[in-house]
Amino acid sequence: MDDLLIVLSNPRDGRDDEFNEWYSNVHIRDVMRLPGSSAVQRLKLTAEQVPSAAGIAADRTFGYLAVYECDDIERISAGHAVVFSQEMLISDSFDFAMREGYYRPSIYRQKASVDRHAGDLVIERIDAAAGDGLAEWYDRERMPALMALPGVVSGTFCRVTDHQMLEPNPDSVHIALYRTQSRAATLAGWASAPALPGGHVAQVACYEPLMERLPARAVVHADPAARAAEAKARMALGDKVYPGFPEGPTLA
Repeated sequence: MDDLLIVLSNPRDGRDDEFNEWYSNVHIRDVMRLPGSSAVQRLKLTAEQVPSAAGIAADRTFGYLAVYECDDIERISAGHAVVFSQEMLISDSFDFAMREGYYRPSIYRQKASVDRHAGDLVIERIDAAAGDGLAEWYDRERMPALMALPGVVSGTFCRVTDHQMLEPNPDSVHIALYRTQSRAATLAGWASAPALPGGHVAQVACYEPLMERLPARAVVHADPAARAAEAKARMALGDKVYPGFPEGPTLA
């Protein structure tokens, strides 16, 4: 299974429309052209979220999620040397107070005869203090209970990799991703799973797809409609771009 680049983000000043136009029609396409990229999907936070309970907290911090599939994270990182240039323009509608990190899946489960890329995506963020032994416990106790919830079709547990472009935030060292085809039923049952050991809290958020999974080959060999949408978005972007990383702290 490919490594994942997980990016949780928000637009600045409520500029959702221009943020999404740039992100979907310019940025992810620039990234998909980099060696090492396999596919990507963008999603947005749903209105309905998991009820807070012991060991879980509804996480509404980030309105948007991008999940990149990567077959070579070092090559993708090297390719990002062009960021802020014409080959990878960053819209100034993008808020750099984000979470970004490369993750390596260590546990994966999927129900038979389902599309593991279809449906809503529930993400759990677990901080570094949960310890390196978390994966074994999670595999034995928590993931089976969450996989048994109505609608859940797949689950993936990951940890940040040693190789990163940016220093990962301690609150997102471990991430678990679950696909569900029955959002309400899945979220309603989330609190029934065994709580994390040691009193740790999982930050849980549910996202719905903004677009279907986009393979890199569909960008490299884009059809006329996709090429036209990208050209239009690039023209609309104009000079509303960052010249480089903003000064001062950028990661909340």
